[in-house]
Amino acid sequence: MRPEEELSVEVEGAGGRAQRLGAEGGALVLSEGGARLRCWPLHAVRLKPEPQGGALLLEAGGEVLTLGCAPDARAALLALAAPGAPSDAALAALLEDAEPDEADAERRVRRLAERLARLDALNVAGMLAAATEGGGARLAERLDAGGAAGAALSARLARLEALTRAAPAALHARSGAARADAAARALLAELGELYAWLDHPALADLDALGEVSLGSAEGRARALAAAEALSGALEAGERAGEARLRLGAVRERLRRLARARDALAAALARHLNNALVHLGNEATAGAARPGAHHAELAPYAPFARWLRRGDARAHAALLRVYCAAWARVHERAVRAWAERARAELAAGPPERAAEPLDAVLADAEALLDAEQDFCVRFFALDEERGAARRLAGELFPALEAELAALVAAAERRDAYGAMRALAVAGRRALGGDEAEGERWARAALAAVAVAAKRGADRAVAERLAAMPDAVRAAARRPKCGVLSFIPELEEMSAVCEDIFARGRRADLDRWYLSLGTGALRTVQQATHPRTPRAVLLMENCHRLHACVSALRVPALEPLRREARARYAEALRQYVTQQFGRPLEKLATFFEGVGEAVAAGVREDEVCFRAAYSKHELRRVLALYPAPEVRRALHRLYRTVDKHLSDEGGLLQVVWRAMQEEFIAQHVALQARIAACYPGAGLALPLSTQDILDAFSDIAREH
Repeated sequence: MRPEEELSVEVEGAGGRAQRLGAEGGALVLSEGGARLRCWPLHAVRLKPEPQGGALLLEAGGEVLTLGCAPDARAALLALAAPGAPSDAALAALLEDAEPDEADAERRVRRLAERLARLDALNVAGMLAAATEGGGARLAERLDAGGAAGAALSARLARLEALTRAAPAALHARSGAARADAAARALLAELGELYAWLDHPALADLDALGEVSLGSAEGRARALAAAEALSGALEAGERAGEARLRLGAVRERLRRLARARDALAAALARHLNNALVHLGNEATAGAARPGAHHAELAPYAPFARWLRRGDARAHAALLRVYCAAWARVHERAVRAWAERARAELAAGPPERAAEPLDAVLADAEALLDAEQDFCVRFFALDEERGAARRLAGELFPALEAELAALVAAAERRDAYGAMRALAVAGRRALGGDEAEGERWARAALAAVAVAAKRGADRAVAERLAAMPDAVRAAARRPKCGVLSFIPELEEMSAVCEDIFARGRRADLDRWYLSLGTGALRTVQQATHPRTPRAVLLMENCHRLHACVSALRVPALEPLRREARARYAEALRQYVTQQFGRPLEKLATFFEGVGEAVAAGVREDEVCFRAAYSKHELRRVLALYPAPEVRRALHRLYRTVDKHLSDEGGLLQVVWRAMQEEFIAQHVALQARIAACYPGAGLALPLSTQDILDAFSDIAREH
């Protein structure tokens, strides 16, 4: 029976009702009394005779109907809905044009479109049936037959397109033919891809993948090719659509691939585990240096990366084995380096302490960089942020503790040991490229720098706390002199400037400011039982000002100015207190003269008063002969020398300030004599030049 011919037979439905079952345009229609009851696509209907009796079973859409009919009608219906691919005659009947001379083009196009739709449905149904019935081999046979049928279909479609182009209104027919052709080609491509996936050359023997040999380069190459192909096949299966996954062959293939993946992962994990344990035992026994195993394990890096994707648990177990084996090796190496450095610190001078510290940090940095590069590359740690950092703590559990202990040893050995460690670790921690990202070595060096910085801050805090003790110790000396913490600051600045000559000095400037401010505050609060407070302030502020000025640190500029002002004020106060008025009675006489002038007496008339007469002035001047003035200056010099200390170095400075003060008083008195007693021939016992010579002679004599 041709598919486009209509078929209609009488059947007996439920309850003995008379119904009609017929084929109309690719569909099976059940009607009763001229009214349609049900309609199913012909390709979705299964008709089969009832095992007992002459009834017909109709299965469609998940339901089963039992219909009674005559034997000839039952045979016609069974032939219409027979399963399987359409015959060549049926396909030809769909494509043949039985009425080439039909004048109604639109009706002709509609009819052709209906035929194409039925052809499409029958073609897909046939292909799917072929794919599910016989697995891969059956599918290959069907594929070959489908290729031949496809060629015939292409020729017939070309004829169909020619016929549709001949009709004036055949646009709809042409578009339908194109859709059918595209659908057929897509189906062929899908089947070709499916066949290639089912029969991959690298996966020809899935059951033998668990027996791979990784001992030779050739075996590793074959195993790696099989592993990559296996991963690709599984990923392709996971991406398959729901329609493909309904195929039994696809599901079975996926199960076999999963079993092969598990077997291969177990074999790879077993081999890598044995290799890691063996190399770890050799390194623990001292037969190999740290890092020598990297070259031996490098050929297995692709397999470790594959395990990370294929079996995460096995990959994690390998990481644990690696860490357990080499953590002991690295701990022993780091401890040996630290012991060597401690011995060199104890035997060498303090100023050479940076060399053993730098050597240990260089060895640790090289080992950390090598391990990080290997682990990231071998275990594919670059695919997960944070995993590499955690691994560093497991591989080097005692590194930071050993380095911190080494810094503590340097701190105990030398007062500036923590500063030296900070400079060395800081240069190495900050010397890398920022583009390198997070490096294990940089983190370890930063931890060392933090430990050293804490030690240096602690040393500075101890210096600050010891300043009051320095004041109490100075009180037991005859002279206060320069307090001990100021020379210590000078020494520290000299040493630390050399230590941090090539590194950051932010911490150093902060220490300077803290110690300098503390020193100035302590000096201002200090007292001494035998040294005048002005001398204590003068000497210590002068020394502190010199120390801060030599550093040339912008942050210390306010401290420098304050120390300078405190020194100048203390010097002025001391000169005023100690020098006083060496010509006391003469100064008192001229104070009275000044008061009379202020009261309205003319300067040239003051001499006519009895208390300020020329005779009285001569009497007062006679009290201060030149030798007596020199003796008074000698007594003053000895007093100043008794107060000032040698380390202060200010004796000549103070003596010069007193000289200037004496000359200023001498000039003022001489000017008053000239104004109030003109032409009297009166003068002070010493001239200005005599005073300068006297001060110079006294300084040379002492």
